[in-house]
Amino acid sequence: MASDKRMELLEREDISLSELKAIIHSKDIKPAIKTYHHYNGKKVKFGVISDTHIGHKKFDEIMLDHARYEFQKEGIKDIYHPGDICEGMSGRPGHVYELAHIGFQQQTDEAVRVFEKYLNKFQIYAITGNHDDWFKLKNDNGANVGRSLADRLDNFTYLGENEADVMLAHNVKLKLFHPNDGTAYATSYKLQKLIESLGGGEKPNILLSGHYHKAMYMFCRNVHGFESGTLCGQSWFMRGKKIPAHKGFWAVQAELGTRGVESLKTIFYPAYD
Repeated sequence: MASDKRMELLEREDISLSELKAIIHSKDIKPAIKTYHHYNGKKVKFGVISDTHIGHKKFDEIMLDHARYEFQKEGIKDIYHPGDICEGMSGRPGHVYELAHIGFQQQTDEAVRVFEKYLNKFQIYAITGNHDDWFKLKNDNGANVGRSLADRLDNFTYLGENEADVMLAHNVKLKLFHPNDGTAYATSYKLQKLIESLGGGEKPNILLSGHYHKAMYMFCRNVHGFESGTLCGQSWFMRGKKIPAHKGFWAVQAELGTRGVESLKTIFYPAYD
């Protein structure tokens, strides 16, 4: 009887079992965590995709397939994703009309579908961003996009909310970071200020920043910094504010040594709509 009543409650409140599980297992925001990847040899290769915004009509599935092809060609096994995996439900006026998939269940289902279809041969390491966090924080229902995808995908590792550190080797740290502020007039400004804000002891060797939908590389304070781009086209909201979207993805190769990152090569694959 108790089980029947619980099912009736879920149906009445329109909550799926997947959403209920995400709510139950959600926890408070944690500081950045460290995952150790001891790569064989000195050479490290990885791919970077960011701000996919799965659930938005402008999410580019064709570009994700292109990333799969190029990563395989480059011999890449690991992909890092610095946040905004799903679009969420921001609540801004007219936002619902930009969505191809509405709500936590539909958006995470779609993320599972495309990751299984295109990225099943890779290991994905991801943080969540402000759009993912809408379900947990703005909607106050505790549902966590990252935990849900980690439960459902064998090759998906959820590193945390908004920030995480990955140790590529014992002396080489890669940081994934997803800010939560507005864009700047100059593309380089936000990344430079982020690197400058980090204390000497907490600086990473490589920094992957999401959120702004910009693509650039800079070397500042001995940090190899990336604006990670996006796989989502310019939304109506961004167009109204005259904010461009730099659609594309990165392939990165780093030579590691006793001094950390001895050299770094980057390839950016832009989209031409």
